[in-house]
Amino acid sequence: MGPPDPVQLLTALSTEHFTLQGARSQTMSESSARASVYMYSVSSVLVALGFVSQVADGVGAVFNVFALTVLPTIYLLGCATYVRLVECSAEDLRYGMAINRIRGYYKELAGERADLFLLSGHDDAAGVFLNMGISPDRRSPAFAFSTAVAVVNGVVVGAVAALALGAIFEVPLWLATVVGVIVALASIVGWVRGAGHILAEAARQVTPRSPTPSRSPSAVP
Repeated sequence: MGPPDPVQLLTALSTEHFTLQGARSQTMSESSARASVYMYSVSSVLVALGFVSQVADGVGAVFNVFALTVLPTIYLLGCATYVRLVECSAEDLRYGMAINRIRGYYKELAGERADLFLLSGHDDAAGVFLNMGISPDRRSPAFAFSTAVAVVNGVVVGAVAALALGAIFEVPLWLATVVGVIVALASIVGWVRGAGHILAEAARQVTPRSPTPSRSPSAVP
């Protein structure tokens, strides 16, 4: 086949751009829905625990059995939610890189009037973050909602560990609390580090054609 027709190519790229924008919106919608379901489940379980403690006249065998049944279930739900939130972020990153690549072509067509495009056309992770107003060198996952889910989920599993030690092994409260805190911190750190690997792998799957200046083409978030 001969060289592509410029008009047809521009039409195809415009269609792809629109499709990518829709895909990014879907990832955000899915993330919001999953996070809402998890947080609603956590709040519902806390209310249920309050009712059980009243019916069972405080913390006792009934409360422990109920708590050790529902809290691990909530933790598993939180793990699945967290992983999917990070996967959605990785998908959104790749969609953003693809959109930047198309925008880079638009800028090539614009020539001297490329300054009319406010957003970056660099198709690497740094270009995507810059378009969101985030400095690639100073960005932190601590403010992502997936991290909030990881923190809440860490508290849940920490409570499970402390409650199990106290109810089953009759460990003193202070020791059970210390173990619960350690388990919670280990869970949070482990999941957050895992998220970094998922995002880095998503960035490595795309070889930038126009990387952000002062960054190597293989740079990852």
